[in-house]
Amino acid sequence: MSKTTAAIEEVTVDDMYETEISDDDYGFILGPDGELKSVFMPEVVPFKQPKNIQKILKIFGVHDIERFNGGETLH
Repeated sequence: MSKTTAAIEEVTVDDMYETEISDDDYGFILGPDGELKSVFMPEVVPFKQPKNIQKILKIFGVHDIERFNGGETLH
């Protein structure tokens, strides 16, 4: 087992949520078919999102990020 594999195996989903996700983060939930199911984002969304967030939204054809402010699910 490589060092990388060992390091990946040490991180559990619970650990990730407790240590990695903050109130200012964006998250994208994708279904098994790769379709965008839901998005979580900061409570106060900046007028202009970071470039990488804009790119991801563009890939999924999302033009109005405000529709996710209430936790809308797309599927």
